[in-house]
Amino acid sequence: MMLYTGIILASIAGFLFINAISPKFTLSEKIGLSFPTGLFFVTFIMLLMDAVNISLTQNTILTGLLVFIAALITLTVFKWKTSFESIKKSFSFTLGDINAIWIVFVIFIVYIEYMNFQKCLFWPPYDRDSIAGFETIGYIIAQEHTFKGLSIFQQDYVQYIHNAASYITYAPMVQLSYAFVYLFGAETSKIIPGLMYAFFLFSFYAVSKRVVKKTAAVIITFFVLLTPEMLAWSSLSMTNIIHAIFASLGIIYVAVWLRERQKRDLFLSAILLAINVWCRMEGIVFIGAVLCILFVDMLLKKNYKDYILYTLITVSVFIVWNVFMKLNGLFAESIIIAKPFWNGEKLNNIWKYMMDLYTNTTFYGITFIVFVIGFFTNLWFLIRKRDNLYLLSVILLAMLFYIILLYQIDYVWDTMENVLMYSAKRFMFCFIPVIWYYIVSNRTVMWVMDKAETFFSVKQPSLTSTKKNTSKHTNRK
Repeated sequence: MMLYTGIILASIAGFLFINAISPKFTLSEKIGLSFPTGLFFVTFIMLLMDAVNISLTQNTILTGLLVFIAALITLTVFKWKTSFESIKKSFSFTLGDINAIWIVFVIFIVYIEYMNFQKCLFWPPYDRDSIAGFETIGYIIAQEHTFKGLSIFQQDYVQYIHNAASYITYAPMVQLSYAFVYLFGAETSKIIPGLMYAFFLFSFYAVSKRVVKKTAAVIITFFVLLTPEMLAWSSLSMTNIIHAIFASLGIIYVAVWLRERQKRDLFLSAILLAINVWCRMEGIVFIGAVLCILFVDMLLKKNYKDYILYTLITVSVFIVWNVFMKLNGLFAESIIIAKPFWNGEKLNNIWKYMMDLYTNTTFYGITFIVFVIGFFTNLWFLIRKRDNLYLLSVILLAMLFYIILLYQIDYVWDTMENVLMYSAKRFMFCFIPVIWYYIVSNRTVMWVMDKAETFFSVKQPSLTSTKKNTSKHTNRK
């Protein structure tokens, strides 16, 4: 019972937080982002409590979460009228909202994700990295009620704990989220990856529907779900899918802001990209790519304050985690070569492996193939109208920055080939939702999908308008 209570409270916290940013977010966006953002705040509160020596127990976490929810409810009360009107509008429904294609794809998505969710909960954590790091750390936190003072973080207990690439410096969200559900009575931590992926699919559909029509949105959600390796890893206990959720949605929301210029989307994008490094530190490449593009936009639009605020938010979590590690002796030998150098053979190997990944349909299905096709079919609009130029630039810059990061790593704990074959392929999950969003939001594809939407939609008036017409007819009699 307490497990469900904790999950529901985390979701309520996330829902209220999204609503506090702006009540004008759609109801589906608020629901889709509720658990992922709520879980972030749970783990952030846990780390802050641990920093001031508050024991991580069910009662202390529950208290901290309830205080946070109370603060958000206070904000909601001040925005009550706007919030109520926004939610009321979200429930507006017309028969024209349904078409056969939309229904079919929704059925496919629900069925496949239901089976995937069942698979996730059925199998206990068994992959090597989870057992060696995330799962074990989360379980021990629940037993010892601390993160910074864990017994396995002591060198006299684990002699190699400060070696290069040690799990002592892993970004803390996944470990703390596993500790959270264990503290609330879970028998397995797999409820976390299961719920995260389900909520992600809902939120991806919701934000896509902001820009394209519902049929296009449900089709690309289906293709994201069918990405072979990404679907396989969504039922494991690793960080990669959870990281991909925040990284991809952070980029998509900044793309929505560049299209619609609503401040709420810019602020939410900054929050999501900040959380992305709370999952994996390599996520800094996405922050760097977005900041580069927004810097150009800032110079053109003179929106200096927005850019400064966005930068501060995106790097805030990165700074908090690094300060926490510094203060509590959580360190490992550096694997980053901090100075420029030239190694043509190394760069050539990295480039070869990355090209193999981009063209690997076993891992990513048709994603990168359609990406290239979408680029060329939209080339005229790209050149003449700069259609999706900023989003395309973010994708390509992030890919470039990741290659640079791989080049600057000193592979002292494993071979470069192993890292490129196994770790890099999982990092590419972050690009999958962004690429499908880029494809469907190109003008060429949008035009085709709009025509299809019109053709297949039910041609009937809304329920609301029907009632109004009936009322008017009665009054005339």
